[in-house]
Amino acid sequence: MQKHLENVFRTMRRDWGVTYFKLDANFWGAMHGGKLHDPKATRIEAYRRGMQAVLKGAGDSFILGCNHPMWASFGLIHGSRSSADIKRTWDTFEKIARQNLYRTWQNGRVWWNDPDAVTLSGDMPAEEYRFHATSIVASGGMVLSGDDLSTLPSDRLAMLKKLLPPTGVAAEFEDESLKIGTVKLKDRTLVCVFNWSNESAKIPVKLPRTGEITDLWSGATYGEKSALDITLKPHEATVLVVQ
Repeated sequence: MQKHLENVFRTMRRDWGVTYFKLDANFWGAMHGGKLHDPKATRIEAYRRGMQAVLKGAGDSFILGCNHPMWASFGLIHGSRSSADIKRTWDTFEKIARQNLYRTWQNGRVWWNDPDAVTLSGDMPAEEYRFHATSIVASGGMVLSGDDLSTLPSDRLAMLKKLLPPTGVAAEFEDESLKIGTVKLKDRTLVCVFNWSNESAKIPVKLPRTGEITDLWSGATYGEKSALDITLKPHEATVLVVQ
């Protein structure tokens, strides 16, 4: 079985030119009660042997693991889906944002986090799209679009472009409320501010340093400050760029 997996992935890489493999339901390779080729192997040993064969065959390709056994996957995948599946509803935007932001510590340390696709199409309120896009910035992970780009309104297409290139750096949050997270980059600092509530909120933001402040999404400028209050609509978030 290991040789078969190796040959399958080698064929796809060498002969078909595939360089990106998204593997889903990886946990099936380590599930309880599974029938293993080697009856003496534990389910984790069997899973790791199978994934090692995949890596060997795939060569220099990028391997994304989804729904994988977390600790058993160390060293076997390059990227990790860090949330459930995306859907164009506020409940889903909120749920997967929390999942992704609670796992930012993994990004760039054990693998690159995949917060699932950015989805900016549809007829949701504009502030909820800003919340979704801000959570992608804060995740620091991969950026993959899930939309037909030819159908995106110009303002949301501009928002998508501002997510590129990914920073590769996840936000560090003040506390578990996940209201304010700071992305520390060499040339600028990004402060991600979230209003998770159903009511408008004025959120006091103390910046990590004094600098010229610009809102990433609106382009509004606030001058040179070390602190300010940001008023957000229900389910809204934004990114302050400090330079």
